[in-house]
Order: sequence, then C-alpha cells, then structure tokens
Amino acid sequence: MQQQELDSTLHWLANYQAELGFIDDKTRLGKTSHFGPLRVQRPFYPEGNICAHLYLLHPPGGLVAGDYLTIGLHLHPHAQALMTTPSAGKIYNNITERKQFQKVSLRIEEYAVLEWMPQETLVFDGAEGELITEVELSDDAQFMGWDIVCLGRPSSEDWFERGSIRQVLSIKRNGLPLFIERNLICADADIMQDKAGLACQAVFGSFVLTNDENKIPELDEEQREALESLAALTGESGQSKGLVAVTHKPGLVIVRYLGPCADNAKKVFIKYWQWMRPLINGREACAPRIWNT
Repeated sequence: MQQQELDSTLHWLANYQAELGFIDDKTRLGKTSHFGPLRVQRPFYPEGNICAHLYLLHPPGGLVAGDYLTIGLHLHPHAQALMTTPSAGKIYNNITERKQFQKVSLRIEEYAVLEWMPQETLVFDGAEGELITEVELSDDAQFMGWDIVCLGRPSSEDWFERGSIRQVLSIKRNGLPLFIERNLICADADIMQDKAGLACQAVFGSFVLTNDENKIPELDEEQREALESLAALTGESGQSKGLVAVTHKPGLVIVRYLGPCADNAKKVFIKYWQWMRPLINGREACAPRIWNT
C-alpha cells in the first residue's frame, strides 16, 4: 500500500512507536508515541530488570476495510525485550477495495535482544489483508520472532473461500538480507491445495531465530520426536495432523509449522523457544503471564 493512497476519511490509521534503552542495569521503556487504538500500558519484569515484557494492546481486536496499523520498536544497545499480544489478531471480511494493512518495523542495536511473539492472526473469509514485518539488526544483536496465520475458523467450519492475505517477513543485518520471505495466499489459488503449498491446511507459521556463531545446535532425536508429537496433536474435532520442520541457514534457524491448529503451532514454537532461549540470551524461558489468561 502506497503512502499517497492513505486518506483519514477512508482509512482508520493507528500507530505505535517505542524506544527501549538499557539504563542502570535495567531495560527501560523510553520515548513512545501513539495515535489511534494501539497502546502499551507499561512494561512488566517477571524475570528481573534485564528483560522487559511488553503487551501490545489493540482494543478493536481486528482489522476492517481501510485499517492501516504501523508498529515500531527500537532497542538501543544491550536492551532486552519480549513483546506479545493479549489475544489473537483478526482480519475481518472486507467488501470494499481498501486493504487491511499492518506493518511492523523492528530495529535492534548492538547486544540487544528482541523476542517478538504475538498471538496468531485469524484471517476471516473474505478478508483482504497485508502483513509486513521488517527486522533490522546491528552487529551482535539477536532476534527471536514468530508469525502464525490461521485461514478462516476451521474449528467452526468457517472456511477461507474468498479473499487473500499477503505476508512479508524481512530480516537484515547491517542492511544485508539474512531472510526474506514473501507469500501471497489467495483463497481460489492452487497454493491452497497443492502439496508444495498449504496442502489443504488452514494454519501455517514460521519461527525465526538468529544463530550467530552457531550457538543453536541441531535437534537430537528425542527433541525432534517431541516437536512432531506436539504438531500432530489431534483435537476433539478429529482434525488431521500437523507437520513441523527445522532448517538451519547461515546466521539463523527457521522452525515451520503447517497444520489445522494454531494452538499446536504455538506449542511447537514455545517448546523450541524453551530449549534454545538460554543459548541466545543466557536465561531460561519465562512465558508472559498473559498467555495463561
């Protein structure tokens, strides 16, 4: 979506920008700005002062036609933060020509660590959404982040039969690309059924972790079986089993889920995060309290 297309009479604009600095041995929320329905009330410190936990609030709960959300975080050297959301994001049915748009820009400076772990995004039948996430890393900065998309509401047999979702994830270090992925999922396209695409599954997700100096090892057999078991959990509805794959690339690791259940995707990603977080920032995993509500 081009900036000149935006018109406040046609689009509901919302923006949240925040800087975090490491001052007096504590990560502190610094300069912030916002307008529209995007807020962070205050940081939490469930694991001590080094890492701030932030909950990004969007009271409307979803994107309707013409919504344009922009979110930016800037972590200064040595700051550490985990950001999540209190509930699933939603992209609702759209009967207009105006897209539903969200762009996330994450800048992480030297020796800073960001964990970007939002709840899943539910793409309703008829939605026309764009989700863009751009991560810029300096030397020795670390990133752990996931993105989970659920097409339709399979538990209610509300299938994704109309509309599209465009998704971009870009991770760069000092301006050089580490990982760039672009997806365009149209409800009537072959990718929905193809085995090389979504294979008739409703949920797909990626969890990307930077891996400087090859700190993250290959999974052993027991760990692989544990992730496969989580991905294959079958709910009361008897949904088909999901799949998981872990790929090591230069400078990063990618964990992918494809299946029928967003909860299973989160279970897979959380388990991997619990194993690998100590290798990245030296601390055991500490799940945000809001995940339990």
